[in-house]
Amino acid sequence: MKRFWPVLLVLGLLGLGYLLVPKGAHSFFGTRLLNPKPVDFTLQGPEGPVRLADFQDKLVLIFFGYVHCPDVCPTTMLSLKRVYENLSPEERKRVQVIFISVDPERDTPEVADQYAKAFHPDFLGVTGTPETLQEVARTFGVYYQKTAYRGPGEYLVDHTATTFVVRKGQLVLLLSPDKLNFAQNPGYLPKVVADLRALL
Repeated sequence: MKRFWPVLLVLGLLGLGYLLVPKGAHSFFGTRLLNPKPVDFTLQGPEGPVRLADFQDKLVLIFFGYVHCPDVCPTTMLSLKRVYENLSPEERKRVQVIFISVDPERDTPEVADQYAKAFHPDFLGVTGTPETLQEVARTFGVYYQKTAYRGPGEYLVDHTATTFVVRKGQLVLLLSPDKLNFAQNPGYLPKVVADLRALL
């Protein structure tokens, strides 16, 4: 009998865990951070400084990219537009999408904001000095670097393509590019929308 005790103990703990999990708890499709990370930044929008802390009352979706990006940026921004438009008008009032350009050499705050608003007028585009952007990128664990350099103003930028979800100043959810690939996986859209609703 003693040799079965470890098995019985594990089964007992699993049963206890099941009983302690709130019924109806949301199972997240994106990567939920068990230890939310405090984050903040101040970057430049078309009308002046934009601070993440100013959106404490909103769920903020943040994507790092650049205006001349040929593929993942427009694809992700289109996906975020679809997610946003699948929320109710009341829910949208509590959500803010922010596009952060990591290419300040070509993307002024005005250009970054125009790019974001081309996908939805409620979206916000910002950027900053190279030094500030590096600091913000480190905070979020974002990598970016110029590549395929062909001359001044002619280059690509390799960058992290994760969408970061922040609630009350804390990073709580990560959405990888594959989970926002609704063209190939249309069933992912309602799952992402459900994640956001669970956080609102």
